[in-house]
Amino acid sequence: MVADRKIPLLDGEWTVVAVGSTKSTKGNDIERVYLAQMAGNRLSRWVFISTNEEWFPGGWSRDKEICDRKDVHAGYSDTSHNPKDTECWVLNHLGMTLGKDPSQASIDFYRWSDALGRPNTALSLSYFLAKRGDFLRIEYCFNPVVAGFRDTGGAGWRGNPWHVDLASKDEKKLAYLRELKVTGEALFEKLKGVLK
Repeated sequence: MVADRKIPLLDGEWTVVAVGSTKSTKGNDIERVYLAQMAGNRLSRWVFISTNEEWFPGGWSRDKEICDRKDVHAGYSDTSHNPKDTECWVLNHLGMTLGKDPSQASIDFYRWSDALGRPNTALSLSYFLAKRGDFLRIEYCFNPVVAGFRDTGGAGWRGNPWHVDLASKDEKKLAYLRELKVTGEALFEKLKGVLK
């Protein structure tokens, strides 16, 4: 449960590894949580959850990085563009860097996973849902090294071997991405019921 919301998880044992809160641009409290799953001593899968703690009557801005991306492996986006009622998701690769101005929860997750085989590039099922005064942003991340792929040389997005233009030429990667797409669609159906 995060902010009284029951979040669907994939099978297996999950551990909460980082928790924090921050303020939205409008001053609302946002709760952030990282959960992780190991394969032996290696980070296998992790989930990042970000959601509001209190209902906000003004609604939430559509997350264009998720809802309006075209250069992704798979996904779905509603067509209403209504900030008070949004449902979208994408399957994309994700360079594992902290980026600019990371939250304390992100810093804690990176510190925790530094020596646990966190890959340079992860595959991510990223979701954004908003319903009236609530929102949920969630990423289910997968370590492709655990699935038998070599890690990328860096965390860059362009020119990355998992970029849609390059991965589409590799049959083994395509098969893995098809499996993740099926997982993504199933999770989307479950996530639709999280915000009441």
